[in-house]
Amino acid sequence: METTRTERSYAREFLKSRSGVAGLAILIILLATSIYVVAGIPSSLNTKWENSKAWEGNPQAAPPVWVNYLGVDAPQTLDVNLDKFTGTSGSSSAYSSTQTFTWNNDVPPSNLVLTPNFGGAAYELDVIWTKPDGNVVQIALSFPTSGTEYDIHTAAVSQSLTKYIQSQTGTFVTVVTPNGELAALFSNDGPRLLNNSVQKGTYSVTLQILGDQTLSPSSSQVSLVGDSYGTMGTDSYGRPIDLGVLAGLPWALELGTIASVLSVVGGILWGGLAGFYGGWRDKVMSWGTLVILAVPGISFIIALSFSVQLSLLVEALVIAALSWPGFAIIARTVTLSIRSQTYIEADRAMGISSTRTFLTHVLPRLTPVTIAFTALSVSGVIIFAETLAFLGIEPGNVITWGGILNEAITADSSLHGWWWWTLFPGIMILVASLPFVLIGFAVDRIVAPRVSAK
Repeated sequence: METTRTERSYAREFLKSRSGVAGLAILIILLATSIYVVAGIPSSLNTKWENSKAWEGNPQAAPPVWVNYLGVDAPQTLDVNLDKFTGTSGSSSAYSSTQTFTWNNDVPPSNLVLTPNFGGAAYELDVIWTKPDGNVVQIALSFPTSGTEYDIHTAAVSQSLTKYIQSQTGTFVTVVTPNGELAALFSNDGPRLLNNSVQKGTYSVTLQILGDQTLSPSSSQVSLVGDSYGTMGTDSYGRPIDLGVLAGLPWALELGTIASVLSVVGGILWGGLAGFYGGWRDKVMSWGTLVILAVPGISFIIALSFSVQLSLLVEALVIAALSWPGFAIIARTVTLSIRSQTYIEADRAMGISSTRTFLTHVLPRLTPVTIAFTALSVSGVIIFAETLAFLGIEPGNVITWGGILNEAITADSSLHGWWWWTLFPGIMILVASLPFVLIGFAVDRIVAPRVSAK
């Protein structure tokens, strides 16, 4: 009954703490987000993340879309869907679909990606591109494959646009850059096609598919890949930073919680037992604590990673094995104070076993301290684990914020001005650590005076 009243008293005082309630609210949001990530994002993302070709349809090193509200002209990706095909079928089939879109940016997109979808066999695919001034650019693809992405780098697309550039400029062009090919689609026509300004207004794109009698076209797409993407931009491979930030959250919370619980509980028990029993056992256990405390954590784990395959559990165990001595020293100091109390002497006088005295008097008084330190240490474990990931020490087939930062530094993101690549993973490390610091300090302020008073 007394224990229940004490727990209720702790809970009431915690709810009166603004920092504690704020930390709890942030933690609930992070946990809900983690559940969404685990349930909503497929596990294959970890493998896909390492496949640079899987992200070729996204703009590379693109800033977030909201930079457009700050005066930056970085157009968003625009998907033009062609799903209403009309045509005839017989010994041969011909179908077409037309869609319009508006382009009001001062710069063209960074890429154009065509993804046709159809059943049966097609022997030709024509893209008829009509500019706002009425001029037409035609792109022809022979024997297209359904579901394949054809972009500005595809040989047939490049050849068609090169011919159009030659017809406008009146000069023979041997090599045209992707920027020049995009200018052919969006710039004002004439001899200065490659240097003219972008035409603003309504464009029309028509997709014509020719094939045999089995041809049956379905929803196809022309994507105008912009220079901005998502809420956090992309890296140099086109991978969305926001997707990587979300995917790294469950791993960070899980690793931080497991390692913290193991290190704090282990350290509290070790230090509590050493302080309670005293004598030669205290000396031996304290010596072991100091030995582990002297081990350089980062250097040890780096050396260990060359001989042991790291997994989340293995990394949590290693971090816990290196982190418990600090908690053991604190627990020993608190226990030495508790051991001198009269109720301990009374138990000894009545012949009660030392084990029972430790479990009934010492351990309950160490439990609130354990809870406070567990909450506080989670943030330390998260920062430590992300530091290791930044150094390249991380479990395989996982996405980590430290790993994203490592790739950003390797790609000289700061030199190129790709600030979003480092900003958001760094902020996420702080956000994930913040609630545990707030909760830990709130609990510590509540339990510390009571533990010292007892």
